[in-house]
Amino acid sequence: MKYFLIICISLGLLLQTFSKSLIVLQFRAQQSFIAQVLCENRNKPEMHCNGKCYLKKKLDRDASQDKNSNSNKERYEVMFVNALPERLTAPSAAPVAHIVFYADPFVETPIHTIFHPPQSLS
Repeated sequence: MKYFLIICISLGLLLQTFSKSLIVLQFRAQQSFIAQVLCENRNKPEMHCNGKCYLKKKLDRDASQDKNSNSNKERYEVMFVNALPERLTAPSAAPVAHIVFYADPFVETPIHTIFHPPQSLS
């Protein structure tokens, strides 16, 4: 049951995403039928429409459905307000000054000479 639900949701998302491609594929598969029966310009062969008017109507209808579905979505506005109460942000204790003396036991004096690689004897 779980996999059936996942497959149905996935198919729904894919069909919605590729709806224009599916409309064009359906048109290509049934182009001769559409040109002979459903085309508005089937009585005007000089226009060479071949059902493209029907395809355009279908694509326009799909685009308007996409537009309507996008306009119906709710929009939320998120706003950040930094309004914490003063008692939560105030320090709970008085600041204390700490003086720390640190002596590194591994401090060495810097070498001021420049390293020269050994010279060849030739």
